Amino acid sequence: MLSALIGLIVVGIVAFVVLTVLLAIFGVVFGLAFGFLGLLLTLAFKILPVVLVGWLVVKLIQRGERSSARSRLSAEDRRWLDS
Repeated sequence: MLSALIGLIVVGIVAFVVLTVLLAIFGVVFGLAFGFLGLLLTLAFKILPVVLVGWLVVKLIQRGERSSARSRLSAEDRRWLDS
């Protein structure tokens, strides 16, 4: 009877240790997965709009410079550039 009780206690302790290790590994895997997902969401909704607005501003400035530079050229210069 005593050996059965000790056997059950040992099996319980081993099961508890194995279950703890498995849950720790499971937690690490999910933590990394959702951490990566959080990084992607941060990039998509916080950083990407700022980059997009900056890119649009740069393109508008370049378009304005291009049209004003073209209007500053004389007719002779435009003919030379077009040829």
